[in-house]
Amino acid sequence: MKKRNRAAMFVLAVSMVTTPVALLHPLSSYAYDGKSSLEPIQLPADIVHLLTELKEDYVPLMKGLHVDSYGGTSNSGYIIHLSDRKSVITTNTTLTISTNAKGDMTSFVLHDVNRDKTTKLNQKEAYQKAVDFIRNYIAVDHVISPQAMLSYDRASELDHLAVVSVYPQLNNTWVVMVDAKGQVVHFQQEKLKLPTAEEVADPSKAIPLEKAMKEWQDKVSLELVYDESAGKLVYVPDQLPTIDALTGEEVSSVYKTTNETMKIKGTADMGVWRDTKKMEQMLEKDFGLRLNQRTYKNVKEDKKYKNSDIDRHEWNANSYQSAWITLDRKTKSPIEFKLDGPVEKELEKPLTHDEAKDIAVQFVEKYLLSKDQFFSVKETSLVENLPGWADQNLVRPISSFAFHPEIDGIPTKRPLFYLEVDAKKGNVVLAQVNELPSMPATISKDGIIKDEKAKNAYVKEANLRLAYWYPRVGTHSAKLPQLAYLATTNTKSLQIDAATGAVEETWLEWKATQ
Repeated sequence: MKKRNRAAMFVLAVSMVTTPVALLHPLSSYAYDGKSSLEPIQLPADIVHLLTELKEDYVPLMKGLHVDSYGGTSNSGYIIHLSDRKSVITTNTTLTISTNAKGDMTSFVLHDVNRDKTTKLNQKEAYQKAVDFIRNYIAVDHVISPQAMLSYDRASELDHLAVVSVYPQLNNTWVVMVDAKGQVVHFQQEKLKLPTAEEVADPSKAIPLEKAMKEWQDKVSLELVYDESAGKLVYVPDQLPTIDALTGEEVSSVYKTTNETMKIKGTADMGVWRDTKKMEQMLEKDFGLRLNQRTYKNVKEDKKYKNSDIDRHEWNANSYQSAWITLDRKTKSPIEFKLDGPVEKELEKPLTHDEAKDIAVQFVEKYLLSKDQFFSVKETSLVENLPGWADQNLVRPISSFAFHPEIDGIPTKRPLFYLEVDAKKGNVVLAQVNELPSMPATISKDGIIKDEKAKNAYVKEANLRLAYWYPRVGTHSAKLPQLAYLATTNTKSLQIDAATGAVEETWLEWKATQ
């Protein structure tokens, strides 16, 4: 069907039409099942048009959904809830759409417990579907990332999704997610307060791209890794510098990184994750949580997650730290362990980075690994003197540790475990477990190209973009952006086949902080 232009896309009409929607209560409504004697409520005509358009062009799954409820006005914006619910306890698919007072769609979240996670994503087709959606539903000036990334986020059930980033003015980021069937499943844009042109650097004063590229090429480095998905050795970008567009110098990082090969002696009893009481004993003994002051919830009992492939156990507190443990429902193996919120009392003397590393290693040995195994551990911590824009009171002293299985001295491309330790809390606050395919017993480096040749091949294909970039540390970012030259998404996704020297374009992993 022919699209309306984006400015007129969500202009709310005064006329009303009848559609099969049952509203039981403003705060608690259930699905209309086709047999209810309740009078259907009315929806604005343009909302009906929006739902029809989305169903035809972006979300074929909507053919099996009905509207549970909607609220709001043309002055405040609307929120519409849909599902396939046949009763109050059976739901496999839900969809929530929100618009603002201008009629722009601000949020679109489709949750389908039966979503296909086995079909291989077609990167180009998924990208084009997202681009089409963006051009029709984002009403502000924007730049679309030239390539889709891949989400592995199992804990949030956002794994096996193609993600396309959208950059409004000054490089803030929104995302659109597309599944293997080409359906849009997630979109959200935030209300932004952008700086004025007078508050940021004049792009006409930027150094030439050629000068920035020379500095970037001198600083960039590659690493030889085993690509577990392709089953071969490749060179991938290790350090991708950011170049100050006014001075031509590399922007100093707020993080320092090191690599260390370690033999981890795993003694984990994986049965702890199968038993709620054992998990509670762990939280009380090793993390000091007073569970009698927290409310327990198992989302398996939530109808939304009845047929999900994950279980999430939550111990929630109003004022202090809450604990969330996400497990694979079939294997009962951990996907994510997370502590969030303030502790009752922080350490008088924060942990050193080495002390934080010891705690991370102990967690892996005790709870995640049940055998001895070599890892290349990539360690990241804050520099001692943070730049002036970083508020010391807001920045958490987090050290992170990515545990890459190592075979004959070569690490895997993706880590098996990723952990964060808060130096003031004195403990692990995040642990994530990735799914990796079986690894070979040995890897030979015979016949591979040298790292210098790999770097030369990489930089020939690399490109930079001039952008307003917000320096960031943890969840805290600078109030004003910096004009900088950054590696493009395509450049970040390139790798070099270590056997042939060929330049390959691969999926770039998307993370929520990007």
